[in-house]
Amino acid sequence: MRTDYAMKRYFIHALMLFLGLIAIIPIYIVLINSTRTTDQINTGLAIIPGQNAFTSSRDAIYADWRIDGDETNVPSEGTVRYLDLVWSSPPTLEEVVNRNGEKEKRVIKALTESRSPRIVIVDDDGNRLALHNLSDKAVLYVDDGQRIQLDQLIARTILQPNVLYNWRALTGRGFQIWQGFGNSAFIAICATVFSVYFSAMTAYGLHVYRFRGRMAIWIVILIVMMLPGSLTFIGFVQLMIRFRLMDTYIPLIVPGIAAATTVLFIRQYMMSVLSYELIDAARIDGAGEFSIFNVIILPVAVPALATQAIFTFVGSWNNFLTPFVIIYTQSKYTLPMLIQALRGDIYRTEFGGIYLGIAISLIPIIIFYSFMSRFIISGLTMGGVKE
Repeated sequence: MRTDYAMKRYFIHALMLFLGLIAIIPIYIVLINSTRTTDQINTGLAIIPGQNAFTSSRDAIYADWRIDGDETNVPSEGTVRYLDLVWSSPPTLEEVVNRNGEKEKRVIKALTESRSPRIVIVDDDGNRLALHNLSDKAVLYVDDGQRIQLDQLIARTILQPNVLYNWRALTGRGFQIWQGFGNSAFIAICATVFSVYFSAMTAYGLHVYRFRGRMAIWIVILIVMMLPGSLTFIGFVQLMIRFRLMDTYIPLIVPGIAAATTVLFIRQYMMSVLSYELIDAARIDGAGEFSIFNVIILPVAVPALATQAIFTFVGSWNNFLTPFVIIYTQSKYTLPMLIQALRGDIYRTEFGGIYLGIAISLIPIIIFYSFMSRFIISGLTMGGVKE
């Protein structure tokens, strides 16, 4: 008997560990990609941070115009020329007809505009020996027109950490991440507090009080819970337009005050732990109905409240569709809306910055879960008075 119990316990622990690993894998992938640049992300999946993920480095560039290490007939010196435009291809001859109707060949040279600094090294006859493309962060050690030796140091390219680059991509170009962070925190905290408190009050009223129509209200709550949110979304938006509540946070907070799923969960929990004798004893002592609910019932229902608080906070924090439709003033954007803006036409798509923004958005969720989970554990050991 003891062996069977131990086997079941080990099986449950192994199953929980496996499920925990499955939940951690997506978070780990997000964290890894937040330390990579967009070019590195486009090359494929990575399971460990790459080079320059957290530390900067410098790559030295030397003047070298040898071909496959051949040092024969190689000039020992060259002249540096700064370039803004370079020839995109070797000059070509094109046959055209001049004004006299005669055919002649003209030299066609195509130019390509450069967006990064480049220098070319030429020999005494003006022939190109080497061309170096430099990054915007390169530090040059040679001047235009300077004579340099073979293998002489030309420049050093400073490669900043990928996390720093992604952070600048995320916060640059007027991207107000902290404002979005504050907006999301305000909405999520208000929605969580109001939803959990008033849902618990609704569940308490349906469980304790006996009144006509109680079962009908309960059936309506179950029906509302089973309806998909997308079915009522258009009507919800039209109602907010009629009430002139667009571009406000009220539609993101108030409608969740009495969530059907939260009411169901808390009511079922109260049915299992709440005793009518506890309520009657409080009434005999002269406590009012609101005092009974706030002082006695809420502490008993702490595990259910903490569980629903986690679900409500995570859902409100990650909510994108409703704020995207309701809010249109950029100063009121939530964090998911700002991160999504990196994929639009206004901003260049920086997948590294997007992953870093998602990783940052996970921090409040982890903190809130860590804070609320202890109430679940302590509440389970407290319980209530049994009949």
